[in-house]
Amino acid sequence: MARIMIVTENDMLRRYLGEKLKRVGHFVTRVSDYDVALTILFESYHDILLTSVSSQNNEGLLFSHEARRLDPEMRVLFMTGFSVVPLVCDAIDDEGFGDRLGRPAHLNQLVPEVSRLLAA
Repeated sequence: MARIMIVTENDMLRRYLGEKLKRVGHFVTRVSDYDVALTILFESYHDILLTSVSSQNNEGLLFSHEARRLDPEMRVLFMTGFSVVPLVCDAIDDEGFGDRLGRPAHLNQLVPEVSRLLAA
């Protein structure tokens, strides 16, 4: 199974997603602070980073770019705050980012989307 880091300021969402992923056998690290998350990513490997993009000052996007600099092979799954963003977007941009889970997400899609990322 995969090592997944969840980084979001929303305590309830972080807890819920972590438990859902743990139940299917993934190792989950849950973090609320971007600086702490970068320190952890510097010290340990994670297959997938699950993070929010809807934070003040684009912190989530800036954080994800830093995380990918530390580990270019790590997949990133974004949760967005805009319902107009498709639940799953297959387009990949220049940085390799393109996997998005809309929020409020259909959380029953989380585990299949993580499986799809791991198979890619």
